[in-house]
Amino acid sequence: MSARTPIYDPSVADGRFQLEVLFLRWALVGLYALFVGLDVIAVDMVWFAASEGFLVAFHLYYTWHVWRALGPRPLRAETAYATPFLDVVAVSLALIAVGDAFHPIWAVYFFIMVGVAFLYYAVARPFTLWLLLNYAVVGIGLQSRGLDVPAPQMGIGAIMLLAGLFNLISYTGGERRLRGAISQVARTDPLTGLLNRRGLEEALGRELEAEEASLGVFMIDVDRFKRYNDQFGHLSADGVLEQLAVVLTEATRDIDLVARYGGDEFVVMIRQVSAHEAVRLAERLCGQVARLGLCTVSIGVSVSDRSDQSAAELLALADASLLAAKQAGRNCVRALSIDAELAA
Repeated sequence: MSARTPIYDPSVADGRFQLEVLFLRWALVGLYALFVGLDVIAVDMVWFAASEGFLVAFHLYYTWHVWRALGPRPLRAETAYATPFLDVVAVSLALIAVGDAFHPIWAVYFFIMVGVAFLYYAVARPFTLWLLLNYAVVGIGLQSRGLDVPAPQMGIGAIMLLAGLFNLISYTGGERRLRGAISQVARTDPLTGLLNRRGLEEALGRELEAEEASLGVFMIDVDRFKRYNDQFGHLSADGVLEQLAVVLTEATRDIDLVARYGGDEFVVMIRQVSAHEAVRLAERLCGQVARLGLCTVSIGVSVSDRSDQSAAELLALADASLLAAKQAGRNCVRALSIDAELAA
């Protein structure tokens, strides 16, 4: 069984993207210092030292985190989410330093807003309040320096920031909902509404990475399903699969997971279960299906017994146990690893 690549989530930045953003951040800091040095931007040196010092200190901190986190994993959420809030503080200080609330540096707010809308969507609401609060601080800061701050224009500027952010969030919100719907379809079996093979393998991989209590996997196959399909037709056979999906879902706990692996095969993932408990649960499930008269099933059981076990290995062991159940006459449960343990 080949490993499947998880569906890429563009909202999570990879290492290359982090480096690109890091380069752009330092470029903006450098441009600000360069324009001040060339007198393109007239700034009181005390205020320039304060704003540039904050920018440099923050970006050194950000650089350290990026280099520390580079690799297969992105920046931790709490680290990444802090960056746009601190960026807004830095730009606000720069505007106070320049002495003009409508200087072109103000446009950097929009650059930060785009990043929030596309990368930090989860903190968009508090960021909006933070953005407007900092822009109000710009006006207060300029007044404290004795500079003229036209209140109507400041209000218009705040409305522009709010409208721009609302527009971006509305756009990205719709895009994320569409992407989420597509991702859900890609992980869902259309007949039963259960997770499909891709969704199962991703969920199983996440559970194994969590390294919590042992995990049980039941590989379930409908006995002689092809014969039923040939005799009664595809529509009737599909109805059996739909009803079986309901039975399996109702027979398991909310914390467990049921998926259609393919064809007439289902997989049940049982959390927080020992090996012997898993076998007893599988036998109970096998008997319950048989008593309903819908069909009979054969079940192969495997249980995660080591921290480095992969989803593919766990499924392969359950599949081998399922084959043993079929060879034993069907309508029964087999667990090769547990049987071998008892024999030893």
